[in-house]
Amino acid sequence: MKKAGVALQSEVHTEKEWQQLLSRPGLIVVDVYCDWSGPCTAMISTLKKIQMEVGIEAVEYAIARNDDIDDLVRFRGRSEPTWMFLQNGKMVNLIFGAHCPSLRKQLINEIKRAQQLETPKWHLNVSERSPEEEVRWQKQETIRRALEEEKQAKEEAERLEKYERFMAQMMVELCEDTVLVLYPWVFKDERGRPRDKMHSPPYTELVKDLFKQCYEVREEARIQLNEDMIEKMFVESGVDITEELIKGLTDGKCMAMRLKGKPPHPDWPVQYPYESPERDSYPVRAINDVENYLISILTQGPPTFSQTEGPEIRPTYDTPYMERHVYEYEPEIEDDVSRVYPAVWVPPQARSKVHAFKTLFPDYMEKAHPYEEPTVPPPLCAFKFEVSKFNIVRDAYELNCDAIEHFGVFEFDRPYARRLASSPQDFEKVKYKTGVEVFVVIIRRINEETFLAFAGIEPFFVTEVDEEVQEVITAYFSEGVEDVIPEELYEDEDEKEEKEED
Repeated sequence: MKKAGVALQSEVHTEKEWQQLLSRPGLIVVDVYCDWSGPCTAMISTLKKIQMEVGIEAVEYAIARNDDIDDLVRFRGRSEPTWMFLQNGKMVNLIFGAHCPSLRKQLINEIKRAQQLETPKWHLNVSERSPEEEVRWQKQETIRRALEEEKQAKEEAERLEKYERFMAQMMVELCEDTVLVLYPWVFKDERGRPRDKMHSPPYTELVKDLFKQCYEVREEARIQLNEDMIEKMFVESGVDITEELIKGLTDGKCMAMRLKGKPPHPDWPVQYPYESPERDSYPVRAINDVENYLISILTQGPPTFSQTEGPEIRPTYDTPYMERHVYEYEPEIEDDVSRVYPAVWVPPQARSKVHAFKTLFPDYMEKAHPYEEPTVPPPLCAFKFEVSKFNIVRDAYELNCDAIEHFGVFEFDRPYARRLASSPQDFEKVKYKTGVEVFVVIIRRINEETFLAFAGIEPFFVTEVDEEVQEVITAYFSEGVEDVIPEELYEDEDEKEEKEED
């Protein structure tokens, strides 16, 4: 442990030196500091005066660099002066700041208390927080938690916004497609042995009858599902994922069928083609159309055949497909339960369908329906310049023309002023200049250099928020308003040549 100069304050830099300081008896006032900020030199004269008044033996001073001392880790990164009062290895007071009268008062009181052998209000291990520290910490924690919650809420809102954009696009792109999953038991005989799909009534009835006029089977995939895939497949389906459901879907390979809706017959219950008032590019079918119709023919009854050249003969059924094709597992193991499974599962609506497609046909989705998050347009910024800045504005315009959203030269700084030019080049052709023209520039802040290129020209007006930019655009660059620039304002080529000759 080093002595500084005439030994007003002992210097403590290491853990070993700190432990030696704690082992000393008596009252010690320690200036706790960071290496990058340094100790508080403004209080040295005050400390000297107090020591001269009360005597050298009454109090000892030290400075402790907290960078390498474990007990002082909580003070790292702070520039605020911190004064720790030690007595017999314990912390008995703690003061923040460099307010001389306050420090002097506290120090005198502590010296008197120590001399009179009075017990301090509190004494703690130096690694613990003092009462004032605890109050400060609680406030800081409250602020930190509030900021963290705000950050998390913002991130969650952004995530949900991205998710909804993805779902909206996929539901439109998949409006004519849907998915059907056949349970593993469909492809087993009565003894549990594998059987060909063409010998399975639940399968053949679908492809030969129910799908005949309404759906085209585009792809079949035999898939061994697992619990993770099942959870992903049933997102937004409203289905409770139970142990019985998982057992039924994982007892062998399922068959996933990718279906395409055929152009419907005249009695189709939904308008076709679908006309959406909300978008220019609308789907051929309404959202949920193919799902609703598939569910109806499975749970209610097959569709009516449309008129064809020859008569169609359809098998007659007493009950709907979903009621006829079920399978019940008999409990063979003690404590097992009897389980009844349907033949198929289909997504109940378009949002559920998107998750089923992502889970069961990932390669198809990646190739046929790739999704890229829309690029968020850069923020806009508006500037206004006096005509005296023309040459510099022109240079900035030419260097950053890709970032220019709007540019206009107006007779004066009023929204109703005539626009004389829509580019610096056009303004150079203006015949009669008054000297009070105003340049209004709207840029896209694609990078900081673009912003600084115009901000550095000292505009007399610059926007700070998006709302202000929109007000400027509305006032000066209203949508649908074309540039009306009187021809008499321009110099013709003959006049320009005459001026040059003169």
